[in-house]
Amino acid sequence: MSALANALELSNVDFILCVKASDSSFIPSGFKDRVADRGFIVKGWAPQLAILRHQAVGSFVTHCGWNSTLEGVAAGVMMLTWPMGADQYADAKLLVDQLGVGKRVCEGGPQGVPNSVELARVLDETLSGDIAERVKVRELCLAACKAVKEGTSIHDINMFVKCLSEL
Repeated sequence: MSALANALELSNVDFILCVKASDSSFIPSGFKDRVADRGFIVKGWAPQLAILRHQAVGSFVTHCGWNSTLEGVAAGVMMLTWPMGADQYADAKLLVDQLGVGKRVCEGGPQGVPNSVELARVLDETLSGDIAERVKVRELCLAACKAVKEGTSIHDINMFVKCLSEL
């Protein structure tokens, strides 16, 4: 995680860094002061979906857990993938190779750590204009919202109520 903190410091991006309250030891000494004008650190739980839906969010460094994957798509935010284990590798492959809504920043795993300089470059690059992945994730977000607007659950409940009222 120190590679992420270093990359955020090297980049020119504004950011929110969410870390477990018990796992903030990787944050370099003086980091908070050096990035105070453009970075915010949350120790503990954070309302991820609310943060992702904020208009100022341009990309999302994610481990690619299924909930994070769905929330990133639902928010229309480009994802920078850093899978750590289990299904996260398949989710990252889906986001990057099949849907085209993310960029791979690291393969993750126990020893997988991105190069801080390269990650900083990718962070800067992803926030400069409408790159292909950002356009695709917005399109996917709109399609997903349209698909669930009057989803099958609502339709089924309405049909059930209608049937009951006709008895």
